[in-house]
Amino acid sequence: MKFIFAFLALLSIALAQNCVRDDSNGQPQCNAEEMTQRFWRNNWDPTAYWDCETANTPATARRCPTEGMFDSATLTCINWSEWVWTETCKPPSML
Repeated sequence: MKFIFAFLALLSIALAQNCVRDDSNGQPQCNAEEMTQRFWRNNWDPTAYWDCETANTPATARRCPTEGMFDSATLTCINWSEWVWTETCKPPSML
């Protein structure tokens, strides 16, 4: 049992080193690197997200439908009862 706790602690430390915390609102620049995906998480409001419709133009703020939360894993709005908070990490292009 102690081995499992030690292993999980080491695993969490290793995973945390791959994430640089992002305290910004998460608005992307919609440049060529970021256009690999259209929708981005709004780090300050889980009911909203950013939409990169066109390259090299400012991202548009969008809101999920009523009782919806943006899921950064699926890049879609989901019901709030299914939503799980995940750590905000800077994308590799911003490191």
